[in-house]
Amino acid sequence: MKFSKLVKEQLGCYVYGLIDPSNDKIFYVGKASYNNRAFDHLKEIGKESNKARKIAEIRAVNEEPRVEILRYGLDEQTAFEVEAAIIDALGLENLTNVVRGHGVVKGRLTIEELERLHSVKPVLVDEIKEKCILFYINQTYSPTLSEPEIYDMTRQFWHGVSAETREKNEYNIALAVVDGVIIQVYKIEAWFEAGSTLSTRASKGKPNRWEFVGQAQDEHHLRGRLLVDSDGYPIPSMQQGYSYLPRK
Repeated sequence: MKFSKLVKEQLGCYVYGLIDPSNDKIFYVGKASYNNRAFDHLKEIGKESNKARKIAEIRAVNEEPRVEILRYGLDEQTAFEVEAAIIDALGLENLTNVVRGHGVVKGRLTIEELERLHSVKPVLVDEIKEKCILFYINQTYSPTLSEPEIYDMTRQFWHGVSAETREKNEYNIALAVVDGVIIQVYKIEAWFEAGSTLSTRASKGKPNRWEFVGQAQDEHHLRGRLLVDSDGYPIPSMQQGYSYLPRK
């Protein structure tokens, strides 16, 4: 199935949902522009993803996922904001999306989180002398997650953690960072191969991926602080997903 040329012109930038016909619930939210991307997901036969598995489950009972348009005729930035808002409203844990989407800096927040983000005391990263690993969980974090889910999101499934880091465990303080704010601190006890410890998340036992086990440090002096660089701006997320302090 695909949109006609005239329909695509009317759609412009749009936000869509994939619907489970058994309960009429959205299980995936996406954004597209003047194209048939909404239907492309239905071709993901045999792929290893939660979305592909959900589609396979629906087809296993002789049903077919529906595509529904949630908003259309948008400019690109608005489409990103709408996509992120819908994901936040439904809860990432209730969808097969991997990340919260764009525009999450101003996304769904509890009153306590809003206060935390905008009234926290900043700390210069160069002033931190403890050996810490910063885990940037912006894209997968959601305020609807439980503490065990935030813990598992922070500790798993990291690529390329060196043998020295794992074996010596000198960098034994883990900071869970969202938009530059340290939302939780953990004491790292030991490292293991990804998928080898009990978790709330689906296993990702791939080569050279690792996870730690540890204990939450609710009273740690860095918990709730905003990490800023020398220019006073919150530190950006690293592409690798984690970084070290003091900086290597």
